[in-house]
Amino acid sequence: MKVPLVVLTGFLGAGKTTLVNRVIAARARAGDAVGKLAIVVNELGAIGIDADLLPRGAARQVELPGGCVCCVLADELDRTIVDILDANPEVDTILLETTGVAEPVPIVWTLERPPLDARVRVAAIVTVVDPLSWPAAQATSTAAQIQVESADVVLVTKLDVATPAELAATTASVAALAPHAPVIARATDAAAAWLLATLRDPPERDGARDHADHADHDHGPDHGVVSAALPIDARLDLEAFEDAVGELPPSFFRVKAIVHGVDPRTGDPGLRWAAVHRVGGRVSSEPVAAPAGGARIVGIGSGVTDAPLAACVAAAVLPSSRGPR
Repeated sequence: MKVPLVVLTGFLGAGKTTLVNRVIAARARAGDAVGKLAIVVNELGAIGIDADLLPRGAARQVELPGGCVCCVLADELDRTIVDILDANPEVDTILLETTGVAEPVPIVWTLERPPLDARVRVAAIVTVVDPLSWPAAQATSTAAQIQVESADVVLVTKLDVATPAELAATTASVAALAPHAPVIARATDAAAAWLLATLRDPPERDGARDHADHADHDHGPDHGVVSAALPIDARLDLEAFEDAVGELPPSFFRVKAIVHGVDPRTGDPGLRWAAVHRVGGRVSSEPVAAPAGGARIVGIGSGVTDAPLAACVAAAVLPSSRGPR
């Protein structure tokens, strides 16, 4: 019997990893004990971060850093999924979270050829759209539009922070790009609940559009987007670091970092681990567990380089403080 696989895609910063985290937490609260959800995480960049943002032990997590799974990692994807299924016969669903610039249809083509065609079936392409950053995403890369055009379902999230005008404009835009796909608009927790229900009862997918709709796309390995990354070997002032990340030029559409330091805004002088996110011009942070990969920063965008990221770190280093890498 083939294992159903859901492709979770969406442009940089749309909130894919947050949704996966909420799904894992919801499964744990519900006591899901039948079968097992395997999660495959693809990241763009030499230093991956997303796998450290997912809880350890809650599901099988495999990270494919260093390239986009839709164009340069097809063979690695084959090996990864076969290894998961061989080692974990109890797996009953796979969730593939793509990098933010992946085109979903070439991924589906990989999944539908040997050896994977005998092991998995693609249940759905779910494209996540952030209404706050959707206009900037479209302006940044054609991948954002292609992800929506390829969707079986468009999941518009962050209704808890989007304005009614942003939601209306985004819903109209994605409906025009993907008239075949239902558009589901939810706040983050409700979106995670919808995704969890889909994973528990994966649909049967009609893939007839895949070849017809995407034969003419110019499919290149960088999609106009590149990444820069470096480890962080110092403890940081979290407030100063967020301020510096917020001052990066607009070419840095997405920044992800895991840092170890102090947040003076809390009044607590104790050291803590935090994940820092920038999507477009918005910067936020959240506490995280100590990561396996140590502190690091990744910037993704158009023509980005290491130097501005290094400057963000230098602007926030605590005096006489060196931290774990």
